[in-house]
Amino acid sequence: MQTIHVALDETDHSLRGLALGRNLAAQLGASLNVVSVVADPAQSEGRREALRARLAEEKAPGLAAVPVEVMVNDSAKDALASLADQEGVGLCLGAHGRRPVPEMLIGSVTAGVVRRASRPVLLCGPRYAPERHGRVEVVMVCVDGSPLSEAMLPHAVALAERFGARLQLLQVIDASAMAAAAGEGGPGDVMESGYVHGLARRLEREYRIEVDWEVLHGTPADAIVSYLADSRDVMLAMTTHGRSGLSHVVAGSVSHEVLHEACCPVAVLRPKG
Repeated sequence: MQTIHVALDETDHSLRGLALGRNLAAQLGASLNVVSVVADPAQSEGRREALRARLAEEKAPGLAAVPVEVMVNDSAKDALASLADQEGVGLCLGAHGRRPVPEMLIGSVTAGVVRRASRPVLLCGPRYAPERHGRVEVVMVCVDGSPLSEAMLPHAVALAERFGARLQLLQVIDASAMAAAAGEGGPGDVMESGYVHGLARRLEREYRIEVDWEVLHGTPADAIVSYLADSRDVMLAMTTHGRSGLSHVVAGSVSHEVLHEACCPVAVLRPKG
């Protein structure tokens, strides 16, 4: 990534993305830009000045000099997704913490950007702790044996290579599902861990990188959040099904709960098709 864009509006929760963007740009030696979207050209200068004032209030070194670009587009979701899809670009957004509707959990614009983008969008939720995750030393990608979850793998490999980070696969075995399988003579823990072990070896052959793996137990969201509780310098990578319905849910029950609770940044991808 040569450029890290941080999408801001005039809300407080969007500023979380600024901390993430600063950390990533510093690690990569990339340029840092602030971008915002307005529907009316007459709003451009007012938005630009408001964001410059917010940057000055942050009192962090160099923020006052960060370029602020205001894009004019009827759809902030379309404009930001197009930006996220550009080669060499990372797009950071802060997600707010409202409950319980999943789209409200991360914000409707953020949800729409994830739905439209073909590359991972870099998100940080309300518990993001930039002082604990100031760098990306480990990219942890969640897999469950489905093509949906494995669609993240090439992107996770690319992220790990860009950050010079270690790649780790996480699989969660639901205890209740395992008990049911065992009662029916189904596969046990050894066979379940065989999936993630075999996947790690395949990635090592294909990409010539070292891949670690870990099998967790419990309900997926809780197990992942607990595993991350004491982590440092981690980026989690997850896919989302991106289904639409009455609530226009962008994140499945696992990914949106993890985003809400995790103190690390989360790269989220909605695979096309």
